[in-house]
Amino acid sequence: MKQKNKEIDTKMDMHPLVSIIILNWNGLQDTLECLGSLVCCDYPNFNVIVVDNGSTDGSPDAIQERYPEVHLIRNDRNLGFAVGNNEGIRRALDHGAEMVWLLNNDTVVEKGTLSQLVTAAMESQKIGLASPIIRYYDEPEAIQFCGSYIDWGEKRIVKMSDPVKENDMNMPMCLWGTALFIKRDLIEKIGNLNEKYFAYHEDEEYSMRAVMAGFRNVVEHRARIYHKNSRSTGSNDAPMQVFLRSRNLYFLWMDALKGMERVFHIRRYLAHIISYGGSLREKNLPDSVEACLDGVWHAFRGAGGPRNPEVSMPIPIRGLFRFLFSWHPFFWTSLLTGDFAGIGENMRKRLRARKAII
Repeated sequence: MKQKNKEIDTKMDMHPLVSIIILNWNGLQDTLECLGSLVCCDYPNFNVIVVDNGSTDGSPDAIQERYPEVHLIRNDRNLGFAVGNNEGIRRALDHGAEMVWLLNNDTVVEKGTLSQLVTAAMESQKIGLASPIIRYYDEPEAIQFCGSYIDWGEKRIVKMSDPVKENDMNMPMCLWGTALFIKRDLIEKIGNLNEKYFAYHEDEEYSMRAVMAGFRNVVEHRARIYHKNSRSTGSNDAPMQVFLRSRNLYFLWMDALKGMERVFHIRRYLAHIISYGGSLREKNLPDSVEACLDGVWHAFRGAGGPRNPEVSMPIPIRGLFRFLFSWHPFFWTSLLTGDFAGIGENMRKRLRARKAII
């Protein structure tokens, strides 16, 4: 009997319990397809937690009926990516999970992906986060994400284009929340996702926090998923995304930096916002321009969570930003970043173009 128990313990060590957490918000068909792909998963020790963020399309009942073995958490409203996933993480840890996998509901998983992620995560105690290669659902041979690295000097996150040539295992990496694999040891040391972000950039903040705590984040190249991309919040220029990205970019580096570095970050942030707002104006997206301005004001006021209509930028300041967006935004962007050579070159280009017209 003792020998048998020892064999069981050894097997559990080889296959630690993984909880897969899927956030659903009015995405029934996507969620069902994702759950269907997990049925074929070859990893022997996992469970699935679906966190429903106040869906009104009948998702919770339909999911529970089709997959009664799924642990379903029902929220009465949309709590956002960070809060919703944190609820799932707490449930997973309370039930003994050693690893959790945050998985977007608009993804499809290959049979061996989870096994490969577990193997990668167990290679070293220093590994805190892991991610598969993320490919496009509609273009399965094209890579959407294979890792980003943290450029601490320039204060930016640089997305990699080649998983083989650029993925240096010692590089400080940021991973996407699309398929973020997290070890329990990391959660116990640095906590859960930062809930003030609501959605977007919270995965980068979590990745940076893991690196600063001494952990290593990796991409497992043999593991693949397929992603439909932004089903819940629309296109990259949709007002909801614009608001969250505009605000959370400010939070991202202000949370990581100290002292005078924060002052320099504000200057870089304003340069980015002027460029971003100018491009939205050129695309004739007035609602997105206003969302960008609301994001900026929420950022400066430290207002996290969902967009709050009561946190509104004063009219004079809003008018100033609209002017900066409309009158040569390249100039203000270059001025704020100290790119005086860029200002001169742009002016020369404009003069040459004007002479050519004359």
